[in-house]
Amino acid sequence: MSVIDKEIRIRAPRDTVWPYLTEGDLLAAWLMRNNFSAVVGREFQFFAQSSSDWDGVLNCRLLECDPPRKIAFTWDANNIGAETIVTIELLDEGNETVVRLIHANFEQAAGDVDRLVKAHDTGWQDHLAILGRQAEEDADVDPLPGADPDWSQFDLHVAIDAKPEEVIRYWSTPHGMENFFVQMMRITGSDGRERAGEESAQPGDSYTWRWDSGRRLCGQYLASDGDLEVRFTFGESRVALRAVSYRQGTLLRLRQYDIPDTEQARMHVHTNCRAAWVYFLTALKTRLEHGIDCRDKSLETGASFATHFDPASLGVKF
Repeated sequence: MSVIDKEIRIRAPRDTVWPYLTEGDLLAAWLMRNNFSAVVGREFQFFAQSSSDWDGVLNCRLLECDPPRKIAFTWDANNIGAETIVTIELLDEGNETVVRLIHANFEQAAGDVDRLVKAHDTGWQDHLAILGRQAEEDADVDPLPGADPDWSQFDLHVAIDAKPEEVIRYWSTPHGMENFFVQMMRITGSDGRERAGEESAQPGDSYTWRWDSGRRLCGQYLASDGDLEVRFTFGESRVALRAVSYRQGTLLRLRQYDIPDTEQARMHVHTNCRAAWVYFLTALKTRLEHGIDCRDKSLETGASFATHFDPASLGVKF
């Protein structure tokens, strides 16, 4: 028998978690849109975006509802072809709740059982994690209790469906950087020779960037591992990119550090750069995964994500 058995612990009491299983809005917030009704025997549906082999509708029937302890319902779709059964139990442990989910009866499915089980296993893992985060927010659980902001540095992360060496190469070659980050990049070695478009920067190389907005920046590469890490100066601060394998792709960490801790730098370096990096990391992900350049290349609005952007300079009023 093919059975999915998942268990998570949520830092929230059971009475806080239970409504996420029976109230339509809360159920949709962590799982899917639905027309759920907590009446045993009644049929209901979940709705999501369709795919190549699924019409986006899950047909269900409520089998059991024992507040605030247990709920069970059937689970069928056009790519399953049989009533599988989902059972969710909440175990009360003081101010915490253990959530146990069992999804069974896949052996009755008309499709590829192994593929269905694998896909549902991954899906439940992700959705249960979302349930935990939302319930803990309702219980006012601080994910970083007592943490004070460090204005001298920050980290950003993005998962990209590409190999780590390919992701890092985009940060160390003129061709790579011009495909998602800058309009023009020139890398010059210590011998004064300009590096070709696909040639990776080496420690000590200098660079010149120009963005579509016309802004220019010069700096130096501090390190280049080739496959895993790149570091360079960035104005008064520094930036380090590190890529590690994650699932079938890469988890990339961008760290900007050595930021001066002044009132001006907090706004125009820390806050401004953080917003800008989110924009360009999204552009990198879009380029590598879909081959699309999503940047705004306008001279007037190309830096509209920046804290210093003033739409009044364009004659625009909101």
